[in-house]
Amino acid sequence: MKLFTYITLILILTSCSQESKNKSSTENLADPFLDDHSYSNLKEIKTRHLHLDLDINFESKKIYGVARHRMINLNKADTAIFDIKGLEIQKVTTGERNAEIEADFVIGKYDKDSILGQPLLVKINVEDSIINIYYKTSEYSEALDWLDPSLTSSKIHPFLYTQGQAILTRTWIPIQDSPSNRITYSADVKVPAKLRAVMSAKNDKKRNPTGLYHFEMNKSIPCYLIALAVGDLAYSSLSENTGFFCEPELSSQCKSEFVDLPKMLAVAEKIYGKYQWEQYDLLILPYSFPFGGMENPMLTFVNP
Repeated sequence: MKLFTYITLILILTSCSQESKNKSSTENLADPFLDDHSYSNLKEIKTRHLHLDLDINFESKKIYGVARHRMINLNKADTAIFDIKGLEIQKVTTGERNAEIEADFVIGKYDKDSILGQPLLVKINVEDSIINIYYKTSEYSEALDWLDPSLTSSKIHPFLYTQGQAILTRTWIPIQDSPSNRITYSADVKVPAKLRAVMSAKNDKKRNPTGLYHFEMNKSIPCYLIALAVGDLAYSSLSENTGFFCEPELSSQCKSEFVDLPKMLAVAEKIYGKYQWEQYDLLILPYSFPFGGMENPMLTFVNP
């Protein structure tokens, strides 16, 4: 009888211990800022809006950029931590454009598997709300795919597209690269005059002969959905809020392929209500695009 009581007591205690352990584990999983794949200190300070100034250079196959983070300091942090991988950080400043003050920063070591990249630690004052990171990409920027003309339909113009999922946005933008941090973004992008830039945002339907393009995404999205493509692109409208970008050589085939897109959107709206993203466009990538597609908001990337 004593042995039975002893065994029962052990089972109860073990059960209680296991229940407590499971509860603790569940609570950790429910923490919206728990992310083993990001160095960023989101519990303390996080990006609310990101503005990008980008210069796309096909000769060097590099992007020269400034990432202007408008931050929310949640816990009087004196350091903001960003994720980077394969980027060359040139300088960091705080403050509004034309009134910037240079800030101290440190780049940490690569993780042991070289998957996460490196942490970029920026020293700030508590009252600082804007952090500007000047940088350029490199041959190790894995999110960037630079296509030579031979890999496009025209065989004349080069092409560039980004693929940020799952944690590759940090390879072309210094950013707090966690899906728990949803942000709005805007961008000013300079490309060669014969090419056009498009992004996962509100796109200009007309080509700009100066090669300058502006973008706005006013809905909060995870960082892996910030997407860019540059190439010889034409736009075709299918309805008031649907259409597609593609290389001119593919226009007639694409129009035939996607002619029913407005009907599909209308049926979806009958089931789920008004389409919340306002515009549903497609970007038809060159045949060398190695993915089936990517659900970038307002501009789904698809393989022809």
